Amino acid sequence: MASTVDASRVAERVDEPDTVAEKVKLLAEMVGASGYTVFFTGAGVSTSSGVGDYRGPSGAWTKRRIADLEAAKRTKTIKPDDEEELDKLLAEKARELKKATKKVDMMEAEPSVSHMAQATLIRLGLAHHVVTTNLDGIYRKAGLKGHEQLTCLHGDVYIERCTNCHYDFERNYHTRRLGIHVHDHHVGTCSRCGSAAPAGYTGVPTCGAKTGGSKKFQHNGLIGTREKNAGTKDTHINFGERLDSIDWDEAQENCSKADLCIVAGTSMSLRHITHFPFLAKQTCIINLQPTPDDDKTDLRIWATCDDVFTALLACLGVPLDPIPEWHPRDSISIARLPPRTHPSYIDSARRLSQRAVLLGGLAVGNTHETVAERHRWTCYVRPAPAVATADLDAVITSAEFRLHDTFTPPRVTLTATPFEVTRVGWGTFEVTVVLHFRDEMNLPPLTLRHTLSFAMPDTVAVHPLNA
Repeated sequence: MASTVDASRVAERVDEPDTVAEKVKLLAEMVGASGYTVFFTGAGVSTSSGVGDYRGPSGAWTKRRIADLEAAKRTKTIKPDDEEELDKLLAEKARELKKATKKVDMMEAEPSVSHMAQATLIRLGLAHHVVTTNLDGIYRKAGLKGHEQLTCLHGDVYIERCTNCHYDFERNYHTRRLGIHVHDHHVGTCSRCGSAAPAGYTGVPTCGAKTGGSKKFQHNGLIGTREKNAGTKDTHINFGERLDSIDWDEAQENCSKADLCIVAGTSMSLRHITHFPFLAKQTCIINLQPTPDDDKTDLRIWATCDDVFTALLACLGVPLDPIPEWHPRDSISIARLPPRTHPSYIDSARRLSQRAVLLGGLAVGNTHETVAERHRWTCYVRPAPAVATADLDAVITSAEFRLHDTFTPPRVTLTATPFEVTRVGWGTFEVTVVLHFRDEMNLPPLTLRHTLSFAMPDTVAVHPLNA
């Protein structure tokens, strides 16, 4: 594959502050006049979140290009033009490193100003959709809803998609499995429609068969990006693979009906998708580096995405929404994560649950039913309703339920979910629950008291942990 990195396009440029202000004012007028606005974004919107880009001075593909050129120089096979390019790339990289920008694991990254500005404008109806090449999942953390407000052309690390009913399971972990073939995307069986991997699937490609591109199980024994009725898959698009038609068609639809497309944080190097922004009636590009489409755009702003979106919201008189708490719709417990889930992804899922419970609290309550004139009740500790999908095994190491002395045994200690005790008795009393937490929670043991209630509906109380 030919390199999509060259020194002339790695060099960054910044408009003067007055020029940026004038251009942002014009952009605000364009947004105000647009009936349907779409954002088309790349890795540059996530760099201030700590996620590395690809073709910036210290981006992933820039580093690879430098390594290739340095290898050629060591073996004395480098061409004069390539040696000049290497010098320029190293100079740009040195300048970039002086900025000392933060770098974090993708799974821990939080929305940037750019993410939240776009989410704010969409919530207010001033913009309508994001089409992104980023698979880091940060737009979900900014509050955007997949398909309705967000299209991820190259996939989303948190999504497990059914190849039959097309439901997107929004998970609490990176769904790409550890150690599988680069062009295999199998995850599991769909819990909604039952679609499963074809008979004979092993994860090992058919000997001598080609992989990638538009190839499917029938061609090579692997679950490809465009499979039909072959269980669930991750949505990660690797180089040389076809995009899922669901995402392609969604991008086409939204860009085609747009009055304005705002391109942000992308070098526009992937030419199979860079036509999308120009399906809109007007296009604005925000990027520090040159793109092949600078002459085609209606407005070109040379500045950081965060600076432009901060100024844009100010021009529109719109305050930036705070980062919402993200609770993945289809979270599963740590114990039920699929085999071959990377250990770091398991740790990230655990931290996600811990944070949710710290912020949302715990629910202590009881259910009740009458059985032969007696009362069957279950006293429980669960995540608070607002964070119901959190996994308490990531938070609590043990829960001791202290019952009335007439019960045998009067004390029950549980070390795994579900943290609940069921009994049959005659009347109500106060249940004491003593909770012990995982070390990383930095919380002392917590004693909660709950008086059983046999009224309907079931009685529950939320107890905060961050008070």
